[in-house]
Amino acid sequence: MSEQGVHYTDLDADAKETALKSFISYYINQYQQNNLEILGSKVDNGVMSTINEILNLNKFMGHTELIAESYRLSKPCYEKLLNELTDVLYQEDGEPVSGWEKNWEEQEIKLPNED
Repeated sequence: MSEQGVHYTDLDADAKETALKSFISYYINQYQQNNLEILGSKVDNGVMSTINEILNLNKFMGHTELIAESYRLSKPCYEKLLNELTDVLYQEDGEPVSGWEKNWEEQEIKLPNED
């Protein structure tokens, strides 16, 4: 049975906001772990560089503060990334059907191993 959901572009404004905030938190976690390879293979790296520059300039902040600052300064960039992630499906409330971790877990396993 396949999982059902809608694309980011099909969410209403409130659900898009939920998806955006959830994604920003996940993105920052992955950035701090230097683990953006999978995402970088799927979206515009120029947009990611813009986000990463803001995160780097504000790395002294705690996670919650960094989410708020990144949202304030990079919201259009995150929205562009979410629009490009067409393989991610969302529930009507904006939460990913599989959760962010699970969305990339299977894809991470498929990455080639470095010797």
